[in-house]
Amino acid sequence: MVTLLRKIFIKDYKNVTNEKTRNAHGKLAAAFGIVSNAFLFAIKLAFGILANSVSIIADSVNNLSDFGNSTITLVGFKMANKPADKEHPFGHQRIEYISGLMVSIVIVALAILLMYNSIVKIVSGDSATYDIISFIILGIAVVLKLIQAYFNFAISKIIKSVALKATAIDSLTDSIATFILLVSALLSYFFSWNIDGYVGIIIALFVGYSGIKMIKETSSPLIGESVDKTIINNIVNDITSYEGVFGIHDVVAHNYGPTKIFITLHVEVDSNVNVNVSHDLIDNIEHDISKKYNVEITIHMDPIDNSNPETKRLKEKCQEIARNINKEYSIHDFRVVYGTSHNNVIFDIVVPYGVKENEQSLTKIIEEKMNENEGIKINIVLHIDHPFSER
Repeated sequence: MVTLLRKIFIKDYKNVTNEKTRNAHGKLAAAFGIVSNAFLFAIKLAFGILANSVSIIADSVNNLSDFGNSTITLVGFKMANKPADKEHPFGHQRIEYISGLMVSIVIVALAILLMYNSIVKIVSGDSATYDIISFIILGIAVVLKLIQAYFNFAISKIIKSVALKATAIDSLTDSIATFILLVSALLSYFFSWNIDGYVGIIIALFVGYSGIKMIKETSSPLIGESVDKTIINNIVNDITSYEGVFGIHDVVAHNYGPTKIFITLHVEVDSNVNVNVSHDLIDNIEHDISKKYNVEITIHMDPIDNSNPETKRLKEKCQEIARNINKEYSIHDFRVVYGTSHNNVIFDIVVPYGVKENEQSLTKIIEEKMNENEGIKINIVLHIDHPFSER
């Protein structure tokens, strides 16, 4: 079903890395939600009123909120597709995250309302009256909500959308809540159990839990998540394959939307090569990587001297010492200032997040190890870095 609708409504539906194609997928999912939730709201409200069931009416209001959420998603995808402008030079794709967050907040607010109405129903002692048509309506609602969840999960996976994933989780939770409602209605019909209000509380808890979970998930990209490490690894591997590249460090990657990735990094090149040749190499790498991965990349060129055997020896010794301290440590920007009484060894050391390390104590440890079996005193000057992008 998903593939068929994509073929019918989306031109070039396979090219999901294209912004227009991606947004067309989002609009299709939102339109499907608007139509199906409007249908569910209308039939549930009508039969909820006829049956005097607060839980069915509450479930219909839930579908009304889903209708509103699908509308928000549709508007969000439309606005996220706007090109960059003077006020927003990085584009508008983060609006998609905002629309997902709005959907999540509405769900939590709805859960509070459902809880209140259910408690009122329990206190008042009102009972609901169900019939066969009510069961049929609830059964149709469960199936349709499962179809919604499947559709949104499928599209969210295809275009990697947190907003649609939030909508899919909401639909799945709704199907579970409606199924519980159907079971309670059957129990009330066959055994005269007045549990409508209690079932409403269970539904409210389901809805509230999913809403809180979605708030955490949709707010995370707004705060700033790390870019998919597979993409970073592929880019780093591609760059290191170029002849003339000695190493890469200080990789900083962030996104301004699902397809707006910005990367800066340092590439080590031979300081003995003409600067114009190295600059041309960096330009070519930026062009190739940008085109292949559809990212905005800026590369800083770091010239290093690999021709001095003493510098090379000291670097290898320093690397081994760092790894012996912690196998996850790595060094970069290594250079040596030679003197008559001592040599200054200067470098950056990358320490993973969560590892507490003091520059002064780390310098002392490495300096002691570096001075072993050396004919001239070595002073260590280091700076602690953290991996901006996990690789």
